[in-house]
Amino acid sequence: MFRSIAVVAFATVAAGAPSFVVFAQEPSPFVGTYTGAIRATSFSGGKDASRMSGSVTITPSQTRRDLFKVEIRLSTMGSSPTASATGVLQWSISPGRCGARVQFLVPPAETTPLEIHSGGDAEVIWEGRLALAGEANYQLMLYDRGFREQDIVGCANLRYNRPKP
Repeated sequence: MFRSIAVVAFATVAAGAPSFVVFAQEPSPFVGTYTGAIRATSFSGGKDASRMSGSVTITPSQTRRDLFKVEIRLSTMGSSPTASATGVLQWSISPGRCGARVQFLVPPAETTPLEIHSGGDAEVIWEGRLALAGEANYQLMLYDRGFREQDIVGCANLRYNRPKP
């Protein structure tokens, strides 16, 4: 059960000054996390799908119960062509496992992109609304140069981790 705490503050700058009410909400109770290992894909016909690895963790926000925090860490190795033209990868989350039909839970244009640094590493933390149902299958897709299935260069199957009692 969620509780809201009402904090009432009165501004009395001058006689008859209006009063206002501020609502503060307790952080949501821990409802579990999703984790996954990012692997390169060859959906786009890439020659070497082994030159990318990383991780993704999705946790409930500590500030608002209707938000989730997504943390993505990525490493591209050697002469990987991934994001070579732009240096940026977009990402999204969709129901199903890697390779399943894409149905955005959050459109890639609404997420913070991964910027590939000169050493090939990238990291991003994004907080936003996600309609996740506990223990359902989800996938995180990485996109290069567009948001079509053939633009997917990496994917992670997300595994639900129950909260510890």
